[in-house]
Amino acid sequence: GANKGDMNVPCWTSTCNYSLNVTKGWYDAGDHGKYVVNGGISVWTLHNMYERGQYFGPANSSLGDGKLNIPESANGIPDILDEARWEMEFLLSMQVPVGQTKAGMVHHKMHDVGWTGFPLAPHEDSQQRALVPPSTAATLNLAAVAAQSARIWKDLDAGFAATCLTAATRAWDAAQANPSDIYSGN
Repeated sequence: GANKGDMNVPCWTSTCNYSLNVTKGWYDAGDHGKYVVNGGISVWTLHNMYERGQYFGPANSSLGDGKLNIPESANGIPDILDEARWEMEFLLSMQVPVGQTKAGMVHHKMHDVGWTGFPLAPHEDSQQRALVPPSTAATLNLAAVAAQSARIWKDLDAGFAATCLTAATRAWDAAQANPSDIYSGN
C-alpha cells in the first residue's frame, strides 16, 4: 500500500548521499523507528541468556529450537538465536558502507521524517523514512554486539560469524577515528 518500506532508506537531508536496505530488525515503542543502541542491548541480552543457558543446562531447554512461535522456528538453530539474528542483521545493515565518508561508523537510528500518527500499524505507515547520522555510541554498540555474535555463531554459521567479526572490527576502528560523534536529537 502506501508504506514506503525500509529497502531503500536515504540519509537525513544533507547528511550523506546513499541509501541503505534496513528491512530487518524490530520497531521500537510504536513510533516505527529502529534504534541501534536499543537493539544492541536487546541482542546482547538474548545472546547472554543463550550463553548462560549453555552453562546451566536444562534451563536452556525453553530457549531451544522449535520453542518459539517465529518464522525461523524448527530450523536447527535455537529460536532465541534466530530472533537475535533478525535484529543483528538490521544492526549490520546500519553500518556506513566502505568508500563512504566515515565508513565503518553506524547510523544511530532510522525513523519517519514526520511524526507517525497513533494508532497506526507499521505496514500502514506512509511516511518517508530517513537514516540519522552515525554516532560513536551506535558504532561502539555494534562493535560489541557483533563481536559477541561472531563468538556465538562461529560453530552454527561460520559465514555469518565472519561477517559479524568483520563488522565489529570495522566499527571499532571507525569509533577510534571518530570518538566525538555524539548523537544529537536536532
